[in-house]
Order: sequence, then C-alpha cells, then structure tokens
Amino acid sequence: MSGTHEPGVPQRGVKGVGSDPREQDRDVAEAPGKIWFRDLDEAVIEADRCIQCASCVAACPSDSIGIDEDEGRPTLVKMCTGCSRCWDFCPRSGLRYERHLELAREERALEEPATYAARADGEAAAAGQDGGVVTALLAELIEVGELDGAIVAREREDEPLRGEAFLATSREDLLAAGGSIYTQTMGLGRIEALLAEGDLGSDDPELALVGTPCMIQGATALDRYDHDPADPIALTVALMCTRSFEHGRLLSRLESFDVDPAAVETLDIGEGRLRAVDETGETLLEADVDAFDAAGLRGCDECADFVGDAADISVGNVGSDDGYTTAIVRTETGEAAWTRAATALETTAIDRPTALETLADWNRRRAESILPREFDPEASVGITYDAHREAYDGTDREPEPLNPARVHQYEEWC
Repeated sequence: MSGTHEPGVPQRGVKGVGSDPREQDRDVAEAPGKIWFRDLDEAVIEADRCIQCASCVAACPSDSIGIDEDEGRPTLVKMCTGCSRCWDFCPRSGLRYERHLELAREERALEEPATYAARADGEAAAAGQDGGVVTALLAELIEVGELDGAIVAREREDEPLRGEAFLATSREDLLAAGGSIYTQTMGLGRIEALLAEGDLGSDDPELALVGTPCMIQGATALDRYDHDPADPIALTVALMCTRSFEHGRLLSRLESFDVDPAAVETLDIGEGRLRAVDETGETLLEADVDAFDAAGLRGCDECADFVGDAADISVGNVGSDDGYTTAIVRTETGEAAWTRAATALETTAIDRPTALETLADWNRRRAESILPREFDPEASVGITYDAHREAYDGTDREPEPLNPARVHQYEEWC
C-alpha cells in the first residue's frame, strides 16, 4: 500500500516492464512498478466486476479519478500519474479484503463483539428501516456534538430507486433520508465534494460513514495504511449486505414484473424475499430475491463480508424479530457511540444469532466458490497486478479491453 509500510503490505502493486502484452499498443513504455487506472479499469470496471465502493476515487492523490454520473462507476477525469493507489485499495484488485478483515479482527480492543436486537421510538422508527436504529443513533450523536454529520444514502429526486450520497447534519436530514437504498452511492468518493457543499462550521469535522461492507473495507484500509490526520471519518457503520443492484438493471427487472419503478416508494429485502411497496403501503410485488440476481452487481459475488466485519458497528435485519435491527458493536469507537445513544434506543443483548451466522457462512462459501483467486485470510494484504492477472486470465472474469469510448477518453487525458 502507499502508506504505512508493513511486512506483506506492498508499497505498490508490482508490474514489470513488458509483463502486460497490451504494452506494445501504448505509445510510451511504463516505468517499473507503475499501475495505471487503465489497468484497474480493464481488470475490474470493463470486466463488470466493479462494486461501486469508490475506494479508487478516495485513494487517488491527484483527483484523477471521478465518477461517471450516467453509468455510476469510476472514470478518468484527468491525467493518471500511475501511482498505483487505485489498484492497491480496490477490494476487487489489489486489496486482499479477507486479510484486511482478519487484521481488523486481530486489532480490535473489544475481546468479543456485542450483538443486540434494537429499535428506536417515534419518528426514527417510522422513517428508518427495521426499527430506525441507524437514524436514531446518528441523530443522537449529532445532537450531543459527538459527530458533525453523517454520510448516508437517500433516493435521488430525479430517478426512482437510485441512491445518492448525502451529508446529513441534523435529525431532520436523517429522518428525510430514512429507509434502505439498494443501489450504491459511491459515498466514499464524494466526501470532499459533500463537505465543500455543506457548511459544518469546522475545519476538522468528524463524520460517520454509513455504507455497504465493501465501502467500509475501502475506508478502513485507507485509514489503516494511508492515515491522513485530517480524515473526517470518525465512525463507520456497515449495512449487512449480500448484493447491491445496478440501477438500470434493477429498473428493467421490476418492469419485467409489470411494476412501474416510479410507483415504488420503498424496497425491502428480508428472509430471501424482495418486496416493493407504493406510497399508500400497497404491495406492488413480492418475489424471491433470487429472481433479481441478474440485476445485481457481478462483483458482489466475490465478497465474503456479509456482516461488514471492518466496521465499528454493523446493522441488518437478520437475526432479530420484525421491526428490530440486529446490531453488532465491534470496536471501542462503536461501543462509545452505542452507549452514548442508548437513551434513544430500546436494546436487548442477544447471543450469536443462528440465522445471522448461517447467512454469513453461506455468503462466505459462495464467494470462495466464485473467486478465481485463492481466498486466503493469512496471505499478504496486497495483491500484485501480475498475481491478479495470473488468477483471472482465462476465466469468465478476466480483464476486458477498453471499449472505443474509453480508449478515446484515455487518449484525451494521457
């Protein structure tokens, strides 16, 4: 990685000159050790393995990587310097996320994570998902001054069921953004822009980041290997997840069931079922979530981190009764936040819930069966470019050449 140099943590993904046969098509030979965004683009994005966590955007020191708003994926917006950081911090390329999670577990101050069934009262319970625990937790922490704000997801006004990253700075903001969004927002890559748009009145704000496990993997890897004292993320909250949807494919799949996406007020997934509800509370669709497999992000299949093991707190609806959230508190930071917000929550400590463990085990076994590379929590946390190519070449997830539009973009910037 590019920050703290530790045994088994590469400073750069290694790629020797001439190791990539595509080099002969480039005008300028690469210097040893350089990995360009183009390499990540072909190995992950064009190969339809991008999970839209935006780790590459957040890791880029030159702001060369932006977000394609139409396609919802990372894209080059100015000249790439070949620093390799986008590769190093991507959970689908250079970051061996299972090793990163193992290191996070080893370093926790809490001997054993605490698991709760919880729900909020009043407005938060009504506005949020599964008891409104995240809404109530963050609102309480903001109101007592422990946090300046929280990066959360809300639905865009101009596109049904498409999420966007939002900087909430009040209880009212959080209530308005309550509920689950099943498409990625790339919030990790939008923090600087959201802070620039907002007015927190602080040069050193402390924020919560709420996101899918892959987003939290990227955020905590950046904190661990490339810590920036000005990093505003003070609390991480993972939303338990087996898969996020690609927005366009989700809409198409709903339409195949004769459901107008614009009529859907909320989507809810639980116990293997997907339910679409309109603003009156009428159920428009209830189907096996497996029927929406084709709408999912393909890279999610490679993730064994259903519970968001790198987060301070993880939340989901598996393992608790209807109307309650299952919350796992893992770190001293998470414990302090949970304790501080306890008055806003009804909580009951529970033993390790069987349903949660069963789903987490299934998710891990699925990922291990799909990953072309070896799943190895004891290996180096960094995966070199050459090692990645060796594992993925010749599989159905091998790197794909850039399409003509992307080639033109690279010619323009590089």
